[in-house]
Amino acid sequence: MSQVAKIPLRQVDSVQKLLLNDMAREQLGTVAANHMSPERLMRVTANAIRTTPKLQECNPLSFLGALMQCAALGLEPNTVLGHAYLIPFDNNRKIDGRWVKVPEVQLIIGYKGLIDLARRSGHITSISAHIHYDDDEVWEYEEGTEARLRHVPGPEDGKPLHAYAIAKFVEGGHAYVVLPWAKVMKIRNGSQGWQSAVKFGKTEKSPWHTHEDAMAKKTAIRALSKYLPLSVEFRDAVAVDNDGGAHVDYAKFAMNPNEGATIDGEYQEGEADVPEPENLDGTPQSAGETVDHDPQTGEVKEEPKQEDKPAEKKPAPKQETKPVEKPAEKEAEKQEKAPVEPEPGKFDQVMSAIKGDLMDAGAGYADEVLDFYKTQVDQIKAQSPELYDELQSFIAELPKGDEG
Repeated sequence: MSQVAKIPLRQVDSVQKLLLNDMAREQLGTVAANHMSPERLMRVTANAIRTTPKLQECNPLSFLGALMQCAALGLEPNTVLGHAYLIPFDNNRKIDGRWVKVPEVQLIIGYKGLIDLARRSGHITSISAHIHYDDDEVWEYEEGTEARLRHVPGPEDGKPLHAYAIAKFVEGGHAYVVLPWAKVMKIRNGSQGWQSAVKFGKTEKSPWHTHEDAMAKKTAIRALSKYLPLSVEFRDAVAVDNDGGAHVDYAKFAMNPNEGATIDGEYQEGEADVPEPENLDGTPQSAGETVDHDPQTGEVKEEPKQEDKPAEKKPAPKQETKPVEKPAEKEAEKQEKAPVEPEPGKFDQVMSAIKGDLMDAGAGYADEVLDFYKTQVDQIKAQSPELYDELQSFIAELPKGDEG
């Protein structure tokens, strides 16, 4: 045991050994909040491993970095408090020019964790979030010169209509945000995690399916946070929250804590093995454009891109004599008919995304992945036949029978 405690961090080859390593404890101590003991955090983490065994399979440095982030925020992970969750992910990382699956750890902040962080600002006495259902006893909500919000919960078995959050200030007064359920669903549909779940038919495993109310509460808290004086820890938590679309290089953070946690650019979203404790939750944040989904099936609706639409044919002018072509028009016509040469590296990013999703889904879902990227695949086929052939070869080499 003493030998494990003294070996350098980079040589620690398992999460179990990491919990016994002196250098790991020192790294936790360098970033831990004042009220957070590295020894207690290690004990809490040992319990998290028992409840989520797949954490033991993760990259040790990734695990340590995520644990250090919890220590820096002062949030205990994977406890009944519901403050934060260490989640094992099969991340697709680019290693030696190839995308390979690497089991790593990412951090999801619970809505109760955000509440705890918001209180630390010293300006807020209380903050809470709730859901309004159609079977509640009283619901009064009005904006304007006589704004009011009054809610008396009922059985909570009905249809959700609103999510809202309220904060009370030390100096008096309060602030609140009310989100209609349609707005909550729009935010969900814009999240990367939900889009990925829809693509691969895994919505039943998404926290938005298993813990919808908790997710909606967190959505309301994040919406309210835009109007509150908040702690630095709160803003840091929002920045690194995996369910908000951030994928942090925690292995790098573990070795260089002074540089802070950084968003990882060499990452393709993989599948999360999400545990289901009573209060598990997280909130996605729209990243980029909101994707439209079919309200019945949940499938992504792809809008045709402007460049993919055929040009409208104008009726030919009725002239008995052939019009004289101007040099500029003739040159433009030649350029239109000439084969389009792709810009160098134009398809690198989309090719990486397609390959990453193919690896994540497996050969059994190759058709579904290609259908999702149909517009981009068609462009690659038309403008870069060599890349298209490379993509077909990549699909042919995928392990057979893997259903993702």
